[in-house]
Amino acid sequence: MSAADVHQHTKQQDFDTLARQLGLKPRDPWVGGRVDYEWDQLRMVLDVMPLRLPDMQILEFGCNIGASAILFSYLGAKVSATDDSADWVALARLNAARYGIDNIDFAHVADSRRLPYADGQFSLIACNSVLEYVAPAELSAVQRELDRVLAPGGLILLTGSSNRIWPREAHSGRWLVNYLPRWIDRVLGKPLPRGVWPWAMRRGFGPHYDNLDTAHPDNFLLRSRLRGGADVRSLQPLLWLARRLGIGPGMLTPNICCFLQKHALS
Repeated sequence: MSAADVHQHTKQQDFDTLARQLGLKPRDPWVGGRVDYEWDQLRMVLDVMPLRLPDMQILEFGCNIGASAILFSYLGAKVSATDDSADWVALARLNAARYGIDNIDFAHVADSRRLPYADGQFSLIACNSVLEYVAPAELSAVQRELDRVLAPGGLILLTGSSNRIWPREAHSGRWLVNYLPRWIDRVLGKPLPRGVWPWAMRRGFGPHYDNLDTAHPDNFLLRSRLRGGADVRSLQPLLWLARRLGIGPGMLTPNICCFLQKHALS
């Protein structure tokens, strides 16, 4: 075994050890295999969008295990990544290390309403399955803060967030919880999993955004699904409804996907 192999084996052991300490299974596809998942799924979305990732300043908001940030960095972007859990940030650093990536600026940010970045610092902000976990009372403030650190003309990529218009909550698989009012949580003594309303994602960052994924037949959602080998026939009802409503089809899918562009300064 070469010195490089020993070094890589040590990084893998460090990742596995911390994952187990956090009560996770290192070989779980959503833990040790999450980067591979993002390579197969998120990359399909990125490939059809008008992005020049090399040297692009990207913020991965709510990085979790760091999988999306690792993908962005591998594709040449300059990546900062935050999470409100110090444990997840530590695990994300080890995850990046086992892929040989050491140039992601990981940061533990306990209060996402106050990000440690300059106004307009980023050209792209990626929110991958994260905004549904923000406390409802804080969501608007978090969106405004993300708007602050995004440059004019910059992009917000929303993917994976459970869509509250659907009867089945996408992450937990529970039926009808999306439709229950928040006061029920107080009665039960615990928060129930819920998605986010698509109009809160579309409009919550401010009025100065356009959704680049439109009802046009050549939309980003359809093109990315085709690249992933999806059966187009299964998408036809959703595409038909999106065209009738004049919105991007990603606003209607069980997991919201939309691509917002901030207006440039006039």
